[in-house]
Amino acid sequence: MERRDFLAQLGIGAAFVLTASCLNSCSKTAGPVDFTINLTDAANANLNANGGYIVTNGVVVAKTISGSYVAATVVCTHEGFSKVYYNKQADNFTCAEHGAQFSLTGTGLNQNGSGGLTVYKTTLTGTSLRIYS
Repeated sequence: MERRDFLAQLGIGAAFVLTASCLNSCSKTAGPVDFTINLTDAANANLNANGGYIVTNGVVVAKTISGSYVAATVVCTHEGFSKVYYNKQADNFTCAEHGAQFSLTGTGLNQNGSGGLTVYKTTLTGTSLRIYS
């Protein structure tokens, strides 16, 4: 094998290794969640008012302006930044990094949000709010 052929094969192999590892570790998809928060805890006080939100366990949990609870991953699908928050003025999820916007059901609302957003189910039982996949 000539040196040129060896280097070409080495380059292809290295590119494959880097691509494969990035596909596994650079994923922008959110994993399953299942946790419960107590709405009477001081740390969750923002969820007692319409338009309030908290970030916990990698999830944005909000009480919408209409009073329902919604939850979504904090990781934006645009570039993987953990900067998604509930935007009370627009009544949607927004990424503070590049302005990606998502509906409360996770649908992208602009070009940066076109990848959609993982949204989780919520169930309220008394003062306990369960967030789950």
